[in-house]
Order: sequence, then C-alpha cells, then structure tokens
Amino acid sequence: MSSSKCPGCDAPLVQITINVGAGERTLCSCAKCDRRWWQVDGRSTTLDGVIHDLGKPETPRSRFRR
Repeated sequence: MSSSKCPGCDAPLVQITINVGAGERTLCSCAKCDRRWWQVDGRSTTLDGVIHDLGKPETPRSRFRR
C-alpha cells in the first residue's frame, strides 16, 4: 500500500497502476475528498491522455519485465 497523501486533504491515497502499450499509468484516488487524477512517470496526465495511450501498440521491451 502506498504511503502517499492527498494534496487536498492529506488523507492516504489509493494508487492503482496499469501497464498500457506506452508504459505504466497510475490512477491516484482519495476516498475522503473524492479527488482522482492520473500520473505517468510521476507527472500528472489527463484521462484523455491515458485513453490515447491505451491505443498505442505495445513495445516488445514493455511486455516482459525483468
């Protein structure tokens, strides 16, 4: 479980990471104040950006973790 805190209310965050063709995308969600946002490589991104990335072809390197 992540020890990250919500920037709005300082409550613990739930973070769910998915692997898409373009790499990992993380949904951050706060159950207390209902804030939700997506991140890629620690930077904020939009839901539209994540949906766009879902359509990108998977690279051979990202399919197999070492």
